[in-house]
Amino acid sequence: MKVLFIYHNRVEDGYMPQSLAILGGMMRDGGIETKLFDTTFYRDKNCPFGQSDREIRENQQAGGFKKIEGFDFKREEVDLKEKFREVVESYRPDLVAATSTSFEFNSLLDFVTPVTREMAIPFMVGGSHATVVPEKAISKEGVDIICRGEGEKALLELARRIEKRKTFYDIPSLWLKNSGGKIIRNRVGAPIEKMDDLPESDWDLIDSRHRIRPFEGEIKSYGWFEASRGCPFNCSYCINSNLHTIEREGGMHPGTYRFFTAEEIVKRMKKKKDKYGYNHISLADENMANMPVSDLEHLAKLFKDQIGVGFFTQSRPECFVRNPEKAQIMADMDCKIVGLGVESGNYELRRTILNRPMKDGIVEEAVANLKKAGIMVAAYYIIGFPNETEEMVKQTIDLHRRIKPDRFSVRFLHPFPGTPIRDLCVREGYIVEDYEDLKQDASFFAKPVLNLPSPPHPTKERLIELKREFERY
Repeated sequence: MKVLFIYHNRVEDGYMPQSLAILGGMMRDGGIETKLFDTTFYRDKNCPFGQSDREIRENQQAGGFKKIEGFDFKREEVDLKEKFREVVESYRPDLVAATSTSFEFNSLLDFVTPVTREMAIPFMVGGSHATVVPEKAISKEGVDIICRGEGEKALLELARRIEKRKTFYDIPSLWLKNSGGKIIRNRVGAPIEKMDDLPESDWDLIDSRHRIRPFEGEIKSYGWFEASRGCPFNCSYCINSNLHTIEREGGMHPGTYRFFTAEEIVKRMKKKKDKYGYNHISLADENMANMPVSDLEHLAKLFKDQIGVGFFTQSRPECFVRNPEKAQIMADMDCKIVGLGVESGNYELRRTILNRPMKDGIVEEAVANLKKAGIMVAAYYIIGFPNETEEMVKQTIDLHRRIKPDRFSVRFLHPFPGTPIRDLCVREGYIVEDYEDLKQDASFFAKPVLNLPSPPHPTKERLIELKREFERY
């Protein structure tokens, strides 16, 4: 039994995909052979995107990104469909399985489905797009199976049944097309409740170039981990608001916040450090500091004693205001930088449009607590929201000026399918229902995607100018 995984990455620089590394570990432990087709280091001749987001930032020196001598992130220009065909012909997989966001979904199908249909290989897609808009995903020609929610259990069961030539139409979390084209919709299975039950990730599946990245002027050997999974919040622009509503077979919903025991995650980190020799960690957690104080203290002690490298992670500002001691706990653990989702400096916009009623002053206090503990701050902003006037954007810029983050990112809102803000934008005519089916010539990092009426909204051209204003501060 052979599974060919696909990681389709059009615009980001190297990030080890945690989902595929863990799925690869599940297959490895189940005795199933795997290979990965990774587009990160290719640029498709047929794709309009000429640069990765990192290259754009380095060229603009945006958000503190500077080109580091000795690190040259370049993509090899290829015909992606032909490159994929070569891999399939040589590997001859029994199943092709991909993870995809809505942003990459259609371009994924462009190079995969002509090959899988021709060679009669079943093609399965999981990830955020298939999870939150399953009808759209499964309806696409050439998509045979989709997985909703977490895929570890479902994929292993599917692979085993294909290997034994057994039917697989009843596997929880999978939607499938039978031989007659009828769609079979199974309920979402219960996710992994205890993170310690997850297999150890398979780093050998992933291109080693994902582990070499700049950090604060130095080229580091990265370790990639998740210490926790899920998020308890319901921001309108995030799919977690959708994950919290999915009907499933008992247990918790896929968006439930869970975390490894400190002993288990540190044990895994230690094994990987001994084997790969990393000297920096990036935690893929959406909200690490949401962990209870006692658990975080325990993790910090074990991490400091046994791992002893700096790390980056993300969190909500409120965590460092509700429990300010968490900043010092993470500093003692040698946290170098925390990414904070700031998004907007206007309270009413946060409350009414973002479903994020964070009071004014929370961000400033969180940043002050982190900096007092010696932790740098990366601030993430979004502009171009419905109902956002130029004055509101300027309030975000003023907040940016006050907190003086060490690093920052400004993106234009891309309301993804399956999110409440997407429903609003479609209803108001700011974006067409099937926007992702249109050919895109730039990412949401480069230019706005919404057609917002001006006034009261800034024009697209003015939004681009306002984005540059963040640099001036």
